[in-house]
Amino acid sequence: MPSQKYIIVKDRVEIYKDFTINLLYYIVDYYLDKKTLSNDVDIKNHYNWCFNKVCDEFKRENIEFIGNDKLKKYFYNFYYHQFYKREIHANSEEFTLFSYEKFWRNIFEIDKQKNKNVINTLIELYNIYDISINRNKNILEIV
Repeated sequence: MPSQKYIIVKDRVEIYKDFTINLLYYIVDYYLDKKTLSNDVDIKNHYNWCFNKVCDEFKRENIEFIGNDKLKKYFYNFYYHQFYKREIHANSEEFTLFSYEKFWRNIFEIDKQKNKNVINTLIELYNIYDISINRNKNILEIV
């Protein structure tokens, strides 16, 4: 089976990385505690608020992600399992804001060699983000 080739636009990767990191910061900064966000309804409401806040920030820059349901679902599924429902140990370096940020920055760092899993994650996310680009063709045009 021949391998596929992908064209990655560096400016888009930077925008996608910024969105991803901003979402992470909102989720962590506005997370109250496990007791307050213990049920799925509260978790979903918290996540939706954070996602919408980041979308609003990007919309002010004429970059529209709010209608990208795949993007919203992708990050919800990630944070639901990796953050909201995971047992977070205060002393565990594995679950710090820094570790999440490092993880995402590594995904979007296109100038460094990566293993296949990281490349696949980047390509998957890039294609999901590109749904917004394809819907709003002028997202990166200079006006």
